[in-house]
Amino acid sequence: MTNEIVLESRFTIHQKIHIILSIGAPFIIIIFLLIVNMPLNFLGYLVLLGFMSLYTLLVCLALTKRGLLKVNDNLYRGLYFRKKLILKKKIDLTHKTKVSILKFKRSQKMAWFTVANPDLSTVFNSFDVTLLNDKHTIKDPLVSLNSNDLAEKSIEFLEQNFDLKFEIYSPDFS
Repeated sequence: MTNEIVLESRFTIHQKIHIILSIGAPFIIIIFLLIVNMPLNFLGYLVLLGFMSLYTLLVCLALTKRGLLKVNDNLYRGLYFRKKLILKKKIDLTHKTKVSILKFKRSQKMAWFTVANPDLSTVFNSFDVTLLNDKHTIKDPLVSLNSNDLAEKSIEFLEQNFDLKFEIYSPDFS
């Protein structure tokens, strides 16, 4: 039995632009040079197809989403492209009986800057869905999300599909 929830994009818009343009720039240049300068025989078309395929994979990577997946009784963190699972990683639930949402204020520096503000960064809230033991002394971050609504949906998914209970984070070190 498979049950899954696709949550949100793995990368921010800023990161997507950098993956597609900055990392993809050599591929774009090589593809352009192959089309313009090289007489395309069989080998040329083969090389062109190879570079176009690599650039397409890079774009697909930039557009991936993260999610949670239940296969049989196991929890997996999934990587999705167009709601199709492409990669999964098993999450160990041993001694993890509780789940919580931890809210953090984070900032991300931008790769480009302006004259007016050379240290441009954006501040945003992050909602980390975290697995906890009974006393809340061991934290295991599951997924970090930008939306509280999605964090609550993921908590609901975990409570319905696994033997996990939502609690407010309050460690007991006694």
